[in-house]
Amino acid sequence: MQFSEDLAVDDFLRSRKTPFTLKDFTREMGLKGFNLSQREGEIYIADSPYVSWIEDGKFITRAAAFTGKFFSFTLTAEEFKNKMFVPGSRFMPFVDEMQNPASWTFICGGKIVPHKVGEFRKETALDLNILYGEEYEVQYIAADPAMSDYNIADTEFELPSIVKITGCDLSQFIDGDGLKAGDRIVCRVIDWDKGQIEIFPQQRSRDQSGAIVQIGDAESGRAAWGEAFEKALIKVLDREGPCATIEEQLAFAFYEDMENLCSFNCDSVENFLLRSKKIGLELFGVETRLWYKGQDVPAVGKWNKNDMKKDPGDLGNLKFKIPEYVLDNFLRDFKYKKQTDLAVLLQTMFPENFALTQDEKRYVLLRIASRHAIISKDYNYFADCPVAEIRSEALDLYQQVCSLVYDVETSSANFDKFPQNELVILSQLFGHINRILESIDSNPDAAIEDKGTLSLSLEGMEYNFEDIEGALRCVIESEKRKSITIV
Repeated sequence: MQFSEDLAVDDFLRSRKTPFTLKDFTREMGLKGFNLSQREGEIYIADSPYVSWIEDGKFITRAAAFTGKFFSFTLTAEEFKNKMFVPGSRFMPFVDEMQNPASWTFICGGKIVPHKVGEFRKETALDLNILYGEEYEVQYIAADPAMSDYNIADTEFELPSIVKITGCDLSQFIDGDGLKAGDRIVCRVIDWDKGQIEIFPQQRSRDQSGAIVQIGDAESGRAAWGEAFEKALIKVLDREGPCATIEEQLAFAFYEDMENLCSFNCDSVENFLLRSKKIGLELFGVETRLWYKGQDVPAVGKWNKNDMKKDPGDLGNLKFKIPEYVLDNFLRDFKYKKQTDLAVLLQTMFPENFALTQDEKRYVLLRIASRHAIISKDYNYFADCPVAEIRSEALDLYQQVCSLVYDVETSSANFDKFPQNELVILSQLFGHINRILESIDSNPDAAIEDKGTLSLSLEGMEYNFEDIEGALRCVIESEKRKSITIV
């Protein structure tokens, strides 16, 4: 039942073409046979990566926002040489970034344009995926089906000097129409959910020598586009901050001025970044964000300052919750290590300084025992062996990260007193380790297949944790000393 409900919700949130309210959403689900409460509807919408809030209780899907909107990019010399273009991160945020570009359908003049695989220098491939950030661009390239025979974990996330990439075949436009490097490909999504994109190859004006002539309405339109985009993006940075991803920053920026930024004579984000003196790609902890050039991206700003105010006395113990997927990982690790005392497991799961009353201990222990009984029914030691080691590594890191998160949250120091970059990295590590544990719990077979990659990721996260722990604990201990009263 839940699976069918999730599919129905997913279908609505991936394909709705007009703004909607919470009431619209629950009514539509009701017509499909799924009676959601208001709270359940709110949770579905809040958790969906396909939806954004707009105003007055209204929401808009990515499909509604970006279907039919124009975006463009410039054909590079290597793409011209290969007679193809590579979507890379240049289609962001107009498409579903969770879809593999090799699965998209390209259409021109009502006819499907075939895919093509080309060979590119590593440096070019990275440039074509730059908006994913240094932390993800290699993984996106390695996920291309054309790279299926290359195991990135074996080379510690290093790409070969030449990589294979799947893209759109431009042979007919280059050989037949004279399309050249430096010309533009204008695109628009015609079916967001299915990944169908219409393309319009555009030749730029050239003189007799073949040099590009910078004249015409199209060129002046792109100059105005750059000014409008910078204005919209600065609004987003000031109001929304670093957001969850670069993709989200871009989505908000295009929402700001859709009419001007999604016209046929639009320019590209990549060209804007090459010219901009104000905005660039800056480090945000262990990730990357669009931000003011040369400035650190802070953890706390006016976009979240009110949310970051702390009252340690208001933090009830049980607000530090253990998600069920984390509990299940702990229990499977418990079974694998052939341990028997659930009371010891309870102490292991919570941060060292986390205090539980006797009543709370009984309540939590009852929950642990209940899940333990369920897991024990189907647990198979030998089937669990392949994933047990990586799960244990993840849990060890989870315990260290959670301990520091809890000590930061319960410190008397406000968040803006902590070193901002270290605070950002801690938040990112907490999110990353939770996602790894969730993936191990939900799909252990995939975790086994990606064991080498996961192990390298955990190793890198451990190094990052060691780098930041000292600076954050220094503030925690300093605040403790201030609070000591000598009688």
